[in-house]
Amino acid sequence: MKIDPLTAAVLALVLAPAALAQPATTTATVSPTAAAFLAQFATEGADSVSWAQFEAFRKQRYAETDRNHDGHVEEQEYVDEYLQRFDVRLADGRAGHLRQTDTRFKALDRDKNGAISRAEYDAAGERTWSGYEASQDATQETAAASSRDPLKMPTSHTANGMLELYDRNKDGVVDRAEFDAARAAGFAATDTDGNDALSLTEYTTEFEGRLEQQRQRVRADAGRQARVRFSSLDKDKDGRMTFAEYQLSGKRMFDRADSNGDGVVDARDPEPVAGAHSANGNR
Repeated sequence: MKIDPLTAAVLALVLAPAALAQPATTTATVSPTAAAFLAQFATEGADSVSWAQFEAFRKQRYAETDRNHDGHVEEQEYVDEYLQRFDVRLADGRAGHLRQTDTRFKALDRDKNGAISRAEYDAAGERTWSGYEASQDATQETAAASSRDPLKMPTSHTANGMLELYDRNKDGVVDRAEFDAARAAGFAATDTDGNDALSLTEYTTEFEGRLEQQRQRVRADAGRQARVRFSSLDKDKDGRMTFAEYQLSGKRMFDRADSNGDGVVDARDPEPVAGAHSANGNR
């Protein structure tokens, strides 16, 4: 069918906005689950991962995990490989927390004299308590951020964090007396030179100590969980994991991120429903 020049001009005007709008579909917001999956498994510069690509990656990781090259992955090999990757996440998490610690110190040092006075420390405590009284429910955003932190350091910005930090009698409630007592003890323990002020070194050293204690706890938990996962994946209970057994969890991980079921993880995958398997790389 021939199109006369006038009709062609009209069509061009009508279709041009649509054509210009098309690139917007390629910049769609990626769901948190898909983003986490792509961050771990997509090659540099890629914005999608197909099932074939993911399976190839898993085969390579399986071969690397099989340290003695006997064609099977044993429990200790599985745990060691996972903890090696987990240690990288812990180190990154620690570095991030220390950057935040420096930021917090500068925010608390209101008069910018390079130290946190007891008055400045107590003023921060008042703000924390007021926030706790105003709302004892963690926001979804805070909960999501916490789940991405491998160290899972308690924070006064959430109800659970307040309990972990200040519920001294473990009755599930933080009262003002407990809060004040814990804050006073924390200041005294951090003020190692006893000058009634906290230097950046004192403030950072105290937090580094808590970071290390937490790192040891979560690493031990991660090792135990890895052993549980191995036992669950070792279907024939022979103490050796075949690639088929290993890939059972990989398939679950991929399917959760590939929520639209098209065989590709990309921006077109909406956030999966709550309760589905995680895509954080636990296998």
